[in-house]
Amino acid sequence: MNNISEIKKHLAEHWSAFESLLSSTLDSQSDMLNRINRYLFDTSGKQIRPLLAFVSAMAGSGVINEQTVACATASELIHTASLLHDDVVDNSEQRRGNKTVSKLFSPGASILIGDFWLTRALALLLEKQCPNEVLRCYAGTLEELAEGEMMQMDFADSLTTAEKDYLNIIRRKTGSLFVASVRCAAIVSGAASEIVNALTEYAHLVGISFQIRDDIIDYYPSSQTGKDSGCDIEERKITMPLLCAMESDPSQAEFIRSQMGKIVPLAQSQEQQAQNKILIEQIKEFVYKNNGLESAKVRLGEILSQAKESLDSLSDSYYKDALLKIADSLLLS
Repeated sequence: MNNISEIKKHLAEHWSAFESLLSSTLDSQSDMLNRINRYLFDTSGKQIRPLLAFVSAMAGSGVINEQTVACATASELIHTASLLHDDVVDNSEQRRGNKTVSKLFSPGASILIGDFWLTRALALLLEKQCPNEVLRCYAGTLEELAEGEMMQMDFADSLTTAEKDYLNIIRRKTGSLFVASVRCAAIVSGAASEIVNALTEYAHLVGISFQIRDDIIDYYPSSQTGKDSGCDIEERKITMPLLCAMESDPSQAEFIRSQMGKIVPLAQSQEQQAQNKILIEQIKEFVYKNNGLESAKVRLGEILSQAKESLDSLSDSYYKDALLKIADSLLLS
C-alpha cells in the first residue's frame, strides 16, 4: 500500500476536509467519549475506504463536493464502529499494535462508542441531504455487515464452510462497505450510471480481495508480520488458504475440519491454550504442505485482475491509474 501517501497528497484539500468533518461530527458532551475518540484518531489505520471514495469520485466524474466528503466520512465512521464491536465479540486485546478500546476502557464502552459512530454516520448523510439511493445503500451495508458476522459465527460452529460460503461471508462483512464507499461517492459526485456500475464492480472485487489478502497473511509467521499467527484458526474460521489446501488434499479435509472443531475459542485454562496451540500448528502445517498459501495468492491475483478490467470503461486519468495501483498493491508475492 505504498501509493497511499502519494495519492493523499493529490487529494490534500479534500483529505483535510474529510479529517475536519470526521472530528467535528464526533464532538460530544461526554468527556469519556471525546477521550476515546482522540485515542481512536491517534491509532487509526490507512483509512482506505474514504480514500477509495475520493479517488473513485475523481476517476468517475472529476468532482468532489460536500456530499462526497460526507460519504467518505460516513464510510470511515461505519468501518471504525464495526471494529469496535468486533473487538468485543472476539475479546481482542490489540489492534494495529495498540490496546483495543474494549481492553483499555471496557467492553461496554467499546459497544456504546461503536453505536455512537454508527448513528453519527447516518445523521451526517441526512444532514448533508444525500439522496435516498445513498441512504438505502448505506442502510443495506449495515444489514450485510451484521448478517455476515452472524453467518461467520454459524460456520465457526458447523465447520462446513465451502468456498462459496466463504466468499458470501466476506462479500458481506468486508466487501459491502467497500461498495458503499465507492458507489455512493460516485453517485453524489455526478458520475454517469455506467461509470457508477463499473466502479461498483471494482469496489466489490477489491473489497473481497482485501479480506482474502488479510486471511492469507494470518498464516504468515509472526516474525514477518509483527502480529499473532493463526488467529483465524483459533476462531475456527475456514478461510481461503485452508480451503485451497483441502481442495489440494480432499482425503484429509474432514479430518482437518474435525481437528478445528476441537479448538476452544477464547480458551482460559493453560491446558486448553496448550491444546489449541498444538491444533493450530497442525492445521497451519497442513496448509503449508498442500500449497494453500500459494493457491490462495493465485486466487487473489485472479480476482484483482478482474477488478482492474472492470475499470476499462473509465477515461484515462491520474485517478484511474490510482485505482489500478491500489488493486496492484494488494497482490502478495
